[in-house]
Formats: sequence, structure tokens, C-alpha cells
Amino acid sequence: MYAITLLLLSVLGFILYTRYNNRPPTGTKVAPGPAGLPVLGNAHQLGQQPHQQITAWAREYGEVYKIRLGWNDWYMICSPEACKEILDKQSAHTSSRTPLPVSGDALGGGMRFLFMEYGPEWRKLRGISHKLLTPAVSATFKPSQDFEAKMLLEEILKGADAAKGNGVSYKAIRRYTVSVIMTSTYGRRIPEWVSSAFEHMRISMLTCGRIATKCTVSTT
Repeated sequence: MYAITLLLLSVLGFILYTRYNNRPPTGTKVAPGPAGLPVLGNAHQLGQQPHQQITAWAREYGEVYKIRLGWNDWYMICSPEACKEILDKQSAHTSSRTPLPVSGDALGGGMRFLFMEYGPEWRKLRGISHKLLTPAVSATFKPSQDFEAKMLLEEILKGADAAKGNGVSYKAIRRYTVSVIMTSTYGRRIPEWVSSAFEHMRISMLTCGRIATKCTVSTT
């Protein structure tokens, strides 16, 4: 009985400490959002089509609201005006990433641009990227992007089934995204979601996942 009481008090103390530590700065107010459960937060409310629930919450709570997934708060920005205000005008405070010790440091050696925190190294690589992706160079990708966009619309229109939800659309968007990246980077399309090229990428991703898991276990 004593052990159970001590455990409950420890959990309660941790929850209170986390809430106190994550409280908004003086002069600001907490973003609205749906109520959730302890530990789970709002994860159980998202369902199989998370984007539909996120859209419904946007209609209820406005263009900026907050949900909790596990111990982490996620802020949903649901209008172009809010994106401009938060991600552009306040970019000095919103441009960085949280530390990613496995994907950023263990797998990438701290040199993967996508996972870097905002800082001198990130600014240097950003400058290089801007030189490589000038408006003239970016324009060369437009024909392939237009083509992939048309293929995406065709896949969605042909495969849409209200009874089954948006499973077809989800796979079509994933194929579109991967194909645009592969075409722009390597000059090779991904015409179908199930293909040899994607299978190679899937195996590589699974291998990286296993390595990341081992790194995480070894550091805990």
C-alpha cells in the first residue's frame, strides 16, 4: 500500500512539474484546444483519418490551437495569415528544431540539414541551398511537378471511395511526394506506390530504423 501511494504521488508530482515547467510566459495566454487524457493526450481522438479530426478542431477552436500527443504539445496553424505571422515574422523564435540525438547525431553525425537546430552551421548550409536553388534552377523542376500533380489528381479521382475513406488518396499523396523528390534529385519517377525503387527505399528506411532503435537502447 505504501509503495502504491508513493508511486501515485511521484506520478502526480511529475505531472505538476511538467505543467509548471511548460507554462506560457508572462503576458501570453494558452492556445485553446480539445481536452485529452493523462499521458495519452488527444492521441485516441485522432482516429484512422487524423487530418479530418484536425480540420474539425480548426473549425471549433480557430486558426491556431493546441493538442497533446503523449507528453508533447503540438500547435496546429490552420490559416495562411497565421503561418505568415508565426513562421515568417517570428521566424527567429520558430525556425529551429528540438534536439534529435538519434536521427540528427547518431545517424547523421550532426550534418543532416533537415534535422539541424538553428545556428551557424544551419545558416551556412541554408546559404548553399539558396545558391543551388535559384529561381532559374527551381523553374527547371516545374514541368515534372506539374505532371506529378496531374497524375495525383487522376489517382484521387479514379480511386476515391466514400465508403472506404481516403486510403487511396493517402497513398496517392505519398507516391506524389516521393516521386517529386526522386525526379528532382535523381531524375527517376515513382509511377506506382508499390515498385522496385520504393522497395529499395523502404528497406533502407527500415535499416536506418533498426540502427536508430539500437542507438536509442544503448543510450538509455
